[in-house]
Amino acid sequence: LHAASEGSPMFESLYGKKAAALYTQAGDYQKTARFYYKKAEDTYYQANNWAAYDDWRRARDQWDYFYSRNR
Repeated sequence: LHAASEGSPMFESLYGKKAAALYTQAGDYQKTARFYYKKAEDTYYQANNWAAYDDWRRARDQWDYFYSRNR
């Protein structure tokens, strides 16, 4: 089903008013779910980005520590 067909008279005639309303509601829920899914993906990406930066910084500090002691 295409989102553009939801709520149209033809959609209601094919499925009935109750089913058409439920399909419309399901479409709305799907849009909301997609929004939060993308938001969660972005948050995981940012968390991974910061974790990678922290690993890099820790390795740099460790290298600086040993390099300065062995000069």
